[in-house]
Amino acid sequence: MFDTHAHYDDRAYGKCPRELISRILKDNVSGFIQVGCSLRSIPESLKIADEFDNVYAAVGIHPHYASELPDDYLSRVQKWASYPSVVAIGEIGLDYHYEGYSRDNQIKVFTEQLDLAKKTGLPVIIHSRDAAEDTMRILRETRPMAVMHCYSGSLEMSRELIKLGILISFSGVITFKNAKKAAEVCREVPLHMLMLETDCPYMAPEPHRGKTCDSSMAWHTAAKIAEIKGISTQEVVEVCNETAKRFFNIY
Repeated sequence: MFDTHAHYDDRAYGKCPRELISRILKDNVSGFIQVGCSLRSIPESLKIADEFDNVYAAVGIHPHYASELPDDYLSRVQKWASYPSVVAIGEIGLDYHYEGYSRDNQIKVFTEQLDLAKKTGLPVIIHSRDAAEDTMRILRETRPMAVMHCYSGSLEMSRELIKLGILISFSGVITFKNAKKAAEVCREVPLHMLMLETDCPYMAPEPHRGKTCDSSMAWHTAAKIAEIKGISTQEVVEVCNETAKRFFNIY
């Protein structure tokens, strides 16, 4: 399996879990994208991508950090985006879940990075939480080559995303018993428009829910998608892997 979204620089792992990464890359994980989403985390993400074969990086500013940025943040992201291991701008987007956010700042940083993605020719990994209306308005206007990471939106929103050519990625959340909306979306979205991710160390799938997640657990997500679509897990893995390679240009 290829995990399209991982955060091995996260504090949940302590120091970079190099033994864990080495083990899963020798087992059932063909590679992954290490997502750096802050000015602090991007250098470590680049380091991880450079250290392991078949590991790539994405660079961008998560909306949680939109209000803490220096004036030169975009030029720094642009410089990092030129590194050979970088295959995407992300994760970027909007998140109105927690109190105290600045809608204006988030929209500004999101749109600036979408412009950067167009300049660099890189695809985009999008984060959207409790911000569907603004997210969709911006995507209609900018029409990026993008994937909606850890999808949690409505069936109607997924239909519009597909029409815009934007892919959808599911994490372990789809295995949860209460994930009826995600299952409905998964059932309708064509398999070739889906990708696998873990968003590790977060949201470990059943039967590991509540534990620290890693890329090998994407197999349970693939198995759930296979169950929903009535096909084999191997077919899900093969098609999603091929889609990821094409989308991130990592042949």
